[in-house]
Amino acid sequence: LVLGLLIAPVCIGAEPLTGMKRIGILYQDRLVLSRIETFREKLRDLGYVEGKDVVYDYRLTAPGDLLPAAQELMRSGVDLVVTVGTPVALAAKRASATVPIVFYVADPVGSGLIASLARPGGNATGVASLGEETGAKRLELLKELLPRATRVAVLANPDNPASLGQQPAINSAAHSLGIKLLVLNVRRSEDLDAVFPVMNRKHADALLILGDSILIAQSSRIAEHAFKQKLPGIFAYRMFADAGGLMSYGPDFAAVWRQCAVYADKILKGAKPADLPVEQPTKFELVVNLKTAKALGLTIPESILLRADEVIR
Repeated sequence: LVLGLLIAPVCIGAEPLTGMKRIGILYQDRLVLSRIETFREKLRDLGYVEGKDVVYDYRLTAPGDLLPAAQELMRSGVDLVVTVGTPVALAAKRASATVPIVFYVADPVGSGLIASLARPGGNATGVASLGEETGAKRLELLKELLPRATRVAVLANPDNPASLGQQPAINSAAHSLGIKLLVLNVRRSEDLDAVFPVMNRKHADALLILGDSILIAQSSRIAEHAFKQKLPGIFAYRMFADAGGLMSYGPDFAAVWRQCAVYADKILKGAKPADLPVEQPTKFELVVNLKTAKALGLTIPESILLRADEVIR
């Protein structure tokens, strides 16, 4: 009895994993799937053996099918669901109030996903990019690159609460920078066919893309159009710059996935999402495509190049 009492405090908070665990991955675009390996790699580093300790259940779904897909995934017996993007996380939350959810979203409090960052409550926790701050920063980078720019086209999904949450900070930044915003709504990929001509007709000087799963999935297409129209653009994620867009500034996706894996490990070992404070990304990256800049006839200021985490040449 005495020995048991002495050992007990050491064991608290270190509950071993019991049995095989099923992790559901609910996502809207294939780019998420291509980056899930970082999540799996981190879990392997934490001691999980795939096929023995953990197995994955991937579910790709269209925007209109989010809730049914989330409900079906929850009913399948998963121990944990990982989501990216506010609409996906909200659908998972609606589908189950008990299955733990690990998310990466912009504003989990403003969207009603959790009660507070410090005490999430409920069954969801994860990483919050708090995109209103970085959205304004991207606009500032565009102005630093193009001091004479007066009109910036903004691609946003009005059905995404995170996009709506970013706009007040961006509007404030635009006012202080002397920029007029041309907000163009994109609810589906097909909507891009209509908004591209508007950018040209309204003579936008630059392009700002707000973070959204639909727009992430169309990074290559948006970058191609911006290049053809000689329109400098900036996005939250580096896949835009990799695809030929001018710049990206936002959270390092690989680092975010590793953070999510740490949350998953804690939850699978007994921690409650309600008690795990939401974190912010630990690393942000600025990527500049110098090849695209030269093709557009732009000279990237030294002040931007010195701050860039990567320059694509």
